[in-house]
Amino acid sequence: MLIGRDTRTATRLLPYLLIPIYRKKNMSRLIKLPERLDKIAAFIEKGASVVDVGSDHGLLPVYLAQSGLATRIIASDISPGSLGAARRAASKHGVVENIEFIETPGLDGIADTMVDTIVIAGMGGQNIASIICEAPWVKKRKVRLILQPQSKTDELCGFLRSTGYSLRDAEIVRDRGRYYIVIVASSGRPRSSLSPEMELYSKLAAKKCPLLTKYIDMLITKTQSAAASVKNSDPAKYETLHKRLTDLRNIREL
Repeated sequence: MLIGRDTRTATRLLPYLLIPIYRKKNMSRLIKLPERLDKIAAFIEKGASVVDVGSDHGLLPVYLAQSGLATRIIASDISPGSLGAARRAASKHGVVENIEFIETPGLDGIADTMVDTIVIAGMGGQNIASIICEAPWVKKRKVRLILQPQSKTDELCGFLRSTGYSLRDAEIVRDRGRYYIVIVASSGRPRSSLSPEMELYSKLAAKKCPLLTKYIDMLITKTQSAAASVKNSDPAKYETLHKRLTDLRNIREL
């Protein structure tokens, strides 16, 4: 891969062959991303202009700069400490000049002409929804959203549908013993008659995601436990959980 004008040739030893790799001078080897960030990177289209909201230590922006996948890369974070760590990581890997660093909450300070792809990962679903809601230009410009909620995935799916976003793709990854769902969405009319959460799982089933069965089994176990705890005290909530159990079992059989 050729990056920039000033290059040198390196080689990487693989089991059966040597592959020449061309790197910009002073740029270190391509960093290895954790599984969840690697899946997020796989959903970023070549030549995209990307903002990584809540970038933390900046691993994804560094990878995007090293790989040449994105033409514009913004690392944003509300925390000065996290943004400083991201800047140091970029400097260490020789790509600090290829990344813009913005200290800001959510998408504040990100103009609608700056990006066509937004990554929000490692936050709760409600927090992700709030960030998107406060930036109406995201839907108007049909910006590509790549989202990885830590919790409340069902609520995030409900928000996306109710505010005019459509699920485009999804994947499940297992990283350090935990399951993560990566969601790709953009503005558009949803076409599924399923609940927003079950639409997500049906997309994963259609892709024959290898981790879906284990993930659904985990959700079934948790939902069974929650239903049992409210069976006598909250009939309405019990019925809601019972319906979710039925839906999850139906998805599992797809």
